Amino acid sequence: MAPDTITKEIDEDEIDIKEIFGTLKRYKISIIIIALLFTLGASIYAYMAPSIYQAKAYIEVQEDDNPGSMRDFLAQASSGVGANINNVIDTFQMPHIGLKALEHVTIGIRYYLIKHFKKTELYRDSPFVVIPKMTAPNALRSTYRIYPINEDSFRLVVEPSLKDKILDKIRSFLSTVPPEERPFTYDAAHNYGEEIDTRWFSLTVQKVYDPGDSEYAFTLTPNPMMLGFIQQNLSVAPLSKEGTIVEISFLDQVPQRAKEIVNAMINAYMGETIDLETQSAQKKLEFLDQQLEAINKALQGSAEKLQEFKSSHIITEIGQKATLTAEKLSELQSQLYELDMRISVLKNLLEYLKTHRNIKGINVETMSSSSPTITSLILKIQELYAERDTLLASVTESHPDVVKVTKELESLRHSLIESIKSSIRSLEDRKQSLLGIIDENEKKLQELPEEERKLAQLHRNFMVNEKIYSYLLEKRAETAIVAASAVPRVRVAENAFVGDRPVKPKRGLIIVLGIVLGLIIGTAFAFLRNFLDDTVKGAEELERLTKIPLYGVVPHFSGRKNISTFHEALRVIRTNLEFLQNQGSSKVITMTSTVPKEGKSSIVTELGKIITKSGKRVILLDLDMRRARVHQLFRLPNEKGVSTLLVNK
Repeated sequence: MAPDTITKEIDEDEIDIKEIFGTLKRYKISIIIIALLFTLGASIYAYMAPSIYQAKAYIEVQEDDNPGSMRDFLAQASSGVGANINNVIDTFQMPHIGLKALEHVTIGIRYYLIKHFKKTELYRDSPFVVIPKMTAPNALRSTYRIYPINEDSFRLVVEPSLKDKILDKIRSFLSTVPPEERPFTYDAAHNYGEEIDTRWFSLTVQKVYDPGDSEYAFTLTPNPMMLGFIQQNLSVAPLSKEGTIVEISFLDQVPQRAKEIVNAMINAYMGETIDLETQSAQKKLEFLDQQLEAINKALQGSAEKLQEFKSSHIITEIGQKATLTAEKLSELQSQLYELDMRISVLKNLLEYLKTHRNIKGINVETMSSSSPTITSLILKIQELYAERDTLLASVTESHPDVVKVTKELESLRHSLIESIKSSIRSLEDRKQSLLGIIDENEKKLQELPEEERKLAQLHRNFMVNEKIYSYLLEKRAETAIVAASAVPRVRVAENAFVGDRPVKPKRGLIIVLGIVLGLIIGTAFAFLRNFLDDTVKGAEELERLTKIPLYGVVPHFSGRKNISTFHEALRVIRTNLEFLQNQGSSKVITMTSTVPKEGKSSIVTELGKIITKSGKRVILLDLDMRRARVHQLFRLPNEKGVSTLLVNK
């Protein structure tokens, strides 16, 4: 690259930088004003925005060590399979938990203090309490303002907002709006404790302490309708990926209310888990009582038959071989009874899957599946159904995430059905093998003498019923203990607490962002104005935009202050003019402009004087036909001029 080219590029870069700083300097006032306006707006927003506090609590999810161990089916059902962290998180976010929590906290009536153009929520610090009796639909959307008059009375004002007025106009234009849904206006004075009865609302305002002369406001919302408020501000998430600690947090303007809501949510969840544990144990107790009643009748019948046979026959003792065979048959019959129960439960589960798409109603703690695979599949499917319900709360069924979960559910459902069928086949095979062994032992009994064989058979039936009855009694006692000592699957690791400082808004950051944004927009606006401005600002810009030769620049002449600078600029022009083409004996210089009072006469007069001082003769022609004033500068008469010449006089 040639040196001239490099020099040219450097010069262009320098000119661009100078132009940038020149633009910033030229529009510095507008940049500062815009930055100040944005800073003022950010400051107002930071002042008006309510402080948001965060209440946090931590719970530990307790899981069983061996949820799928191969113990007997009733013991497994009693111990459960352990809580799943994702299920705990999903359950916390379900509406029924929030509704249970709202039964223990009253947050529907909200109180505000309006002072210095700022609205601050009071919660339990309100100087008055509102007791509503009736509220129409339009009254639920209204804000009630209270202006204390004296110690005993106040003024109640209800005015629709501009937004409500606009929406009402639109709705009225589109269709007929019922009167109870249209915004209303109310303004009247009342006494504290007086029942205020209108067609829109009926309430009583009870004074707690003297409200002074401040302005207050309140809103009325039925407590169950605050569910959306809870779901919107509640956050439940695991503290770490590998741990079992779950963090429950809630954002609110009132720290005390945020803390109470977090505690209410935890208590609602723990109460539900205890209820489920108790209901599960009660169902098992009902099942065991039914089985005990049937086995008790069979046991009594076998005991009576055995006693009758002994009393009517001489044989009172059974031989050693018959005793061993009877005891073995008794054990085998107990195993057969247990297998039949397992097969029955799995078949019922299979029928349930055929008639129900959603298996959220299956409680793995009440089923007697001995296969850990089936238990884990059921839990996984229930977890995915909860995830799908959560997604459907915000998106449609055609959303890619919902479609993905649905496909996974179908796959797991197919796997669960196949696992149940496989378990049933395995249990049926074991049952057939057991029946074969029982048949062999019964044949051995047939080889005994008839009376001894009958006694052994009666003794065997009695032993089988006695074992089953003892087994069921033991399990009923265990289940009763579980029902009486039901505890939640979670433990409160840290009670709800609130920090001293609000988590948002970050007022300092908002103001800084306002300043930065104001400077950016102000600078962008300055460059936009500079881009749209097509006037020439200086000599350099004139040289850059045109090919007209420039012989000098004359500063603004403002009197004696800069007369020396003015004359020096004219001397430069005189010198530059001397280097023009020297052809001919005279040189004509035209001085013109588009508007008056731009300095034509002053410059041409002073330039003429400067040239004459160099020994040259100068002729000045004042061709201004309307406002000629060169003759005034030289104190000459103007009786004959250009107009005289033009009219041939």
